[in-house]
Amino acid sequence: LTVGNAVDTTTGAMLLSSQDGIAVNNTLTTTGVGGTITINANTAGADATGYTQGAFLISSGDTSANAVKITVNNGAGSTGTAQLDNITVATGGSITVDTTGPAGLATTGGNITQTNAAVLTATTGTVTLKTGTTAGIGATGATNDINTTAATVVATAGTGGVFITETDGASFTATATGAGNIALTNTSGTLNIAGVLGTGTGSIALTSGGQITETTGTLSGGTLTTSSVGGT
Repeated sequence: LTVGNAVDTTTGAMLLSSQDGIAVNNTLTTTGVGGTITINANTAGADATGYTQGAFLISSGDTSANAVKITVNNGAGSTGTAQLDNITVATGGSITVDTTGPAGLATTGGNITQTNAAVLTATTGTVTLKTGTTAGIGATGATNDINTTAATVVATAGTGGVFITETDGASFTATATGAGNIALTNTSGTLNIAGVLGTGTGSIALTSGGQITETTGTLSGGTLTTSSVGGT
């Protein structure tokens, strides 16, 4: 399924679903509450077809936890990936990208990547990212990070690790498996550990342009490195 023309509505919900891959090659826009955007790619078959987003904005005017929800794969053995660009939601809205399918059955679900300098924007909401046990969220190197502007970030990855840059401070929960590394960078504001930051034998690196704080969170893994302007 390829979106080649702009698609827009006001408060109507938008749903894209395909048994094969989905390519978004134009803008998707809703402008009011109720205008959720739901994308389900690779809903059948244990293969590698997934979701790709070109250099086109996805923007939802909805304010709910399901303002934008992208789900890839729907079965054991599926390895489809999610390639993201700019996504924004209204105040209070949240963004979810999950490559393990709606029931979490695709435990081999593929990587989540993003165009360099693109941002997932949910200013007062949550960005939730989840991959399979052998996949990663972003990749090593700042230009390969997933970029967010959110109040809360929840990331669950496999051995590929978690690599996220947050623009203005957020509360983080992030886990990886095996030797998967976790690298969280906060360009300004406070990087708050609000949940588990954990990996097997991988490293955890926290860098903040403001403070690094811990409320109810815990840390576990290999080596821990922190760097902050405002203290830890």
